[in-house]
Amino acid sequence: MESGDWIRPIEKRSLSKVVMDSVRDGIISGEVKPGEFLPSESDLAMKFGVGKSSVREAMKMLEALGYIEVSKGNGYRVCTSVNPEIINPLVFQLVLQNRNRDDLLEFRKAIEISASLLTLEKATDDDIAALRRNIDRTISHHKNNVSTLDDDIEFHHLIYASTHNPYMVIIGKAIMELFRGSLIRSNSDYPNYVIEDHEAIFDSILCKDKDSIINSINYSLSRWYLLSLS
Repeated sequence: MESGDWIRPIEKRSLSKVVMDSVRDGIISGEVKPGEFLPSESDLAMKFGVGKSSVREAMKMLEALGYIEVSKGNGYRVCTSVNPEIINPLVFQLVLQNRNRDDLLEFRKAIEISASLLTLEKATDDDIAALRRNIDRTISHHKNNVSTLDDDIEFHHLIYASTHNPYMVIIGKAIMELFRGSLIRSNSDYPNYVIEDHEAIFDSILCKDKDSIINSINYSLSRWYLLSLS
């Protein structure tokens, strides 16, 4: 396939939305690589068969979604990494679902057990040390009446990071945003339970015990369900 073959004329009725979808599809398919510059607005408008205003609007939407960035004097470039300041659209999609408590529990168990089992296989000594430091810091904050919320969220981020799977890391971050509200409650009312649960999960990882980590997460999330989602 020749360079630029992913750019095809589109029906005028579609305008900026289909321009956005077409460029996004080119990025997702790999036809446009991370770090690669897109054609100019004029070239895109000509090849898509739309006005420059439609292209400009599409570029704004893609930038807001974190697909592209503006390089001064050079135009639009496909992002090479996830910008942490970009609001993850997946979070909104998850939040807009019917927040049935049983569905949330089932969903969180499936994701966290999968991530933790992968952590058993792939966690490095540095990953283990980072988890230990996090728990020790959580204990210290609890003793000194400092909020443990950020520590709790970081613990889960460290679990996802320890999978060394970039897809799991991104999904993990989205999930933790979804559950932030319930984590505020659990860390405000039951920080001692948070610490107990994290210690149990950590010990299971340290021992590389699959049955133990599954049991620890099931127990932790069942308690979270009863105390923070009710």
